[in-house]
Amino acid sequence: MTAGEFVQSGPLLELRSEQNLFYKTLCFVLLVLQGAVLDFYLIVFTDLYWCSWIATDLVVVSGWAGFFLKNSRSRRERACGFHQKSSMLGCSLGEFSYSYLAWLIYVIACTPKVVLILETNILDLVALKVPLGLTGLKVTVLLSGPLLFCLINSIVVDLNGPSRHRAHSCFLSTCLDLLDGFSLLELVLAGQVQSVYLKYTVLSVYFVALAVPVVWLYELTAAELRCRWLWARFGTGLLVNWPLLVVRFFQVLVYKQPVSVFLFKNVFFLLTGLLDLLERCSALRRLHRRARTEPAQFSHCVSENDMCPHGYVNTLAVSQS
Repeated sequence: MTAGEFVQSGPLLELRSEQNLFYKTLCFVLLVLQGAVLDFYLIVFTDLYWCSWIATDLVVVSGWAGFFLKNSRSRRERACGFHQKSSMLGCSLGEFSYSYLAWLIYVIACTPKVVLILETNILDLVALKVPLGLTGLKVTVLLSGPLLFCLINSIVVDLNGPSRHRAHSCFLSTCLDLLDGFSLLELVLAGQVQSVYLKYTVLSVYFVALAVPVVWLYELTAAELRCRWLWARFGTGLLVNWPLLVVRFFQVLVYKQPVSVFLFKNVFFLLTGLLDLLERCSALRRLHRRARTEPAQFSHCVSENDMCPHGYVNTLAVSQS
């Protein structure tokens, strides 16, 4: 980078840092807001020990604070020259470090609260005695989408980088899955899902969709894209779309309900996910095969004078030569 480019990028980096701070603040606001509303429902309408729910929220907030600190330290190390290997996707590695752990902590803490509310008489009491009723509960549960959006934007540095585009592509797919599952979850709340098996299938799939970001956030952190991660992504899509497709077929064929537009989304995501898996795995195999048959020859470019005592390359000497 030349001096002129550095001067031009300085204000942009400073502006991006302020935007990251804004999204980090929003993350904590959404975490506290969603946790407080769910705690309110659980504390007011049950005799469960209230300290346990507040302690759970404190653990989640502390975990996210630790994640942001570790992520910032990783970013500073990369800025000082401790670069990691670049992946086949060209992602800026380390940018999403520890993000999957933050989302995993959130899912583990949030899921039991929502399940307790939906599977007890709390749901009926919320509908009768709380302002906004079920609408307020639905909005509170759906805060997971904006929270995930703020998480991504709080750690992305380069707005035009491939990691940001990849993350937002995965985010949009996850949002569609969450809305898909929530459309059926609304039918469960309205008592329009007659079968107990279908009801628990819908509940399970919704929380699987909520946990899916753990997989693709770890994929963005991984040092190298491998076929097993592609299979993991396809497997999570299969766990979400296939059960929902079966539920919708039961609704249409057995219970004579109208066809949902999400039924076509389930079919489309299953087919495109399979095609993407085959295409990308084939491309990775070709790259690995080419790397084995045509190994890179670069050692002759480094002289003995450019080597450190322990055998590491003196990159400063190489760059100056």
